[in-house]
Amino acid sequence: MDLRHLETFVKIAELKNFTKAAEEMYLTQPTVSKQIIDLERYFGVRLIDRTKRTVTLTRAGEILLRHAKAFLALKKETIDAIAAFKGLQKGDMVVGASNIPGVYILPGLLHIFKKQYDGIRFRLTIADSKEIIGKMEEGEIDVGFVGAKYDTKRIEYKKFLEDTIVVIAPPSFPDTIHIKHLKDYPFIVREQGSGTRNHFESSLKRLKPDVLPELQVIAELTDTEAIKEAVKSGMGVSYVSRMAIVHELANKNLKCLNIEGLPNIMRSFYIVTKKGKTISPQVKALLDITDKWRRHEKR
Repeated sequence: MDLRHLETFVKIAELKNFTKAAEEMYLTQPTVSKQIIDLERYFGVRLIDRTKRTVTLTRAGEILLRHAKAFLALKKETIDAIAAFKGLQKGDMVVGASNIPGVYILPGLLHIFKKQYDGIRFRLTIADSKEIIGKMEEGEIDVGFVGAKYDTKRIEYKKFLEDTIVVIAPPSFPDTIHIKHLKDYPFIVREQGSGTRNHFESSLKRLKPDVLPELQVIAELTDTEAIKEAVKSGMGVSYVSRMAIVHELANKNLKCLNIEGLPNIMRSFYIVTKKGKTISPQVKALLDITDKWRRHEKR
């Protein structure tokens, strides 16, 4: 059994497509197909059911996927340990983040990191908070930055930043509306699993439980930039992190609505790591940079 074969198998399971897996791994499709055939011969069982349109793991394939991810995570830990011995000159790091920290905070932090540790390669994965937590549990990312906590015993959460969620509207809207009138406006919301959505809805339920079911939800968008553009166009109102609209407020392209009866909606962002896993030197270096930035922002 070759670890490269396992890497190919995991990539196919992730993308559900042989051709895309071959492209991402810079292999030919015949090579990818042969690696899977070799794996199936090695284990003496079919791992993938494939047709012209679908790729589905068999039960044996699901078992192998779980263990293959563990093998590959251990391989990365081993490489990181040797890199630590040699110093922060080479290595890889996978960072996961929910929308707000991934788009509005981490690019600047990673730029600082890259200037100090040019030999370290990193990949930034952006998804909703729930998906990032799942990827952390599966060992697919080394460190995560999320806007919500989920009940899991396998993840460590460390608070690193406070945020305010605001209701936004086009400049033509009135500055102030009462909470009971939120239902009179078309609403654009984030997707299920979004930390921003979870905090906004839980605040409404706690303060005005009859309002949330009455909201006129006209669209569900997974991207904050898309939400901002939709609101600018007059499609409706929405809620976002105040961090995401600094430029729009300065240019008066959007406004924050003052909602009578709704106090400020505060939430925290968290750094997440996997319990029991040794933090690699490159992750520790990024966390040190993050901590310095956080202390500077508090001034």
